[in-house]
Amino acid sequence: MTTHSYFNIVLKPTLLCCALISGCTSLPSQHKSAISASSLEPVIAAQFNTVETQRTFAAQNSTSLPLYFDGLGQKTHPLLNKAILTALADNHSIIEQRALFAQAEQRRIISDANLGFVLSLSTANAIATSTASNASTNSNSLSLKGSLEIDVWGKLDAQSRAAQYDLASAKANLRQSEQNLIANITGAWYQLIHQQKLHQLVIEQEQNTDNQQLAIEESYQKGLSDISDVYLARGNSDIAETSTINAADSLFAAARKLQLLLAQYPNGELRIAGELTQLSINYTLGIPANLLTNRADLTASWLAILAQDASVASTYAEQFPSFMLSGDLSLSSAKLSQLFSQNLAWSLLASISQSLVDNGKKAATYQLSRAVLIEREQEYLQALQQAFSQVEGLIDSEKSIAKQVQLNRQILEYAELSLAQIKAQYRNGIANYQQVLSLQHQLFENQKGQLSLQLQQIENRIELLLALGSPDHKIHYPEFK
Repeated sequence: MTTHSYFNIVLKPTLLCCALISGCTSLPSQHKSAISASSLEPVIAAQFNTVETQRTFAAQNSTSLPLYFDGLGQKTHPLLNKAILTALADNHSIIEQRALFAQAEQRRIISDANLGFVLSLSTANAIATSTASNASTNSNSLSLKGSLEIDVWGKLDAQSRAAQYDLASAKANLRQSEQNLIANITGAWYQLIHQQKLHQLVIEQEQNTDNQQLAIEESYQKGLSDISDVYLARGNSDIAETSTINAADSLFAAARKLQLLLAQYPNGELRIAGELTQLSINYTLGIPANLLTNRADLTASWLAILAQDASVASTYAEQFPSFMLSGDLSLSSAKLSQLFSQNLAWSLLASISQSLVDNGKKAATYQLSRAVLIEREQEYLQALQQAFSQVEGLIDSEKSIAKQVQLNRQILEYAELSLAQIKAQYRNGIANYQQVLSLQHQLFENQKGQLSLQLQQIENRIELLLALGSPDHKIHYPEFK
């Protein structure tokens, strides 16, 4: 083979492929930051058993989300801010998501490494003996080997693009997990406040029924009340005590839920000093198309489609021959001291490999990847439709709950007036005690209903803001040249 033909057959394609490889760019390095977080302060009577300490947690892969849930009290509630920062530092699911992001980043590095030139250095020393001559010989060798796969069909480039899309998708999933955690912490925070207020309301109701029982029994002893009123008062006290026990159980369950989100021991003793926040409409709905860029879960789903599309291209290219350029530089000598004084031997090899019979494995792999692509496309379309439906439903619910709150305030006012009137009539002997108990129970249920509606408003707003997504921190797509 002449030098000119060797250049046309081996070196010329190699140089062209190297030029193509050098044009590929990797995903920009992720911004690394450290978030300072502190444990929650004691709120009521040493609810947190640990002293507040400042600590910095490794959040190199965190998206450093702002507390964008406006109108829910985070901006003006330092303890809620601390709870969110504590959860972002210690929550097990977030730590798991950061680990998944780190895995995707390392897979991207591994995939990009396949595009480059591989160089290895090896040395060997051997001693051989012969029984016939009873002599031994030494041999020492040093070799430098390099190889480069010529990406003629774009297989390695497609694998690199798939890994970079997977990395961007993992970042979007991490961001969505952080948003979900912020929403869960906020919801659990106000749920605990709601249960505390409900528990206090039930305790007050129990105290009122106990006082009424004492008053009626005293009135019965004076001959001013009937024995039936005594029985009713005692039964009402037992019911109130049962309600107090149930409310205490719900309170401890709400506290344990928040403690688990904070990665703390769930003893159920956590209490919060605060009120159910008053909501204000200080957010923008935007247009439906904004969901495509604002919601991290939809972004992650779309990036997964792009990654799978690149995988399809890679598996398609796997069906064609692969080209490998390899070189070898070696030194060998009987004595180690004379190793570098010997002549240098070198070789350059261009190889082509192609499987002739694989029983349809590569074709099936390609068809499998295409089927997975179709699956992910349909999953994305379904998620998109559900996102639109979710936002529309939550907007309708917000209007409906606001109307219910307004109506319940009026009902509560009327119930208070009715109870005051019937108590006056009972004291004057016009009404019976059964009427008093009925209106008292109705007032109690209306008070519980008002607390429940306030919590529903908060939870619906949290879900709505989470469904709308954050317009401030969008996921940047990988750029390829």
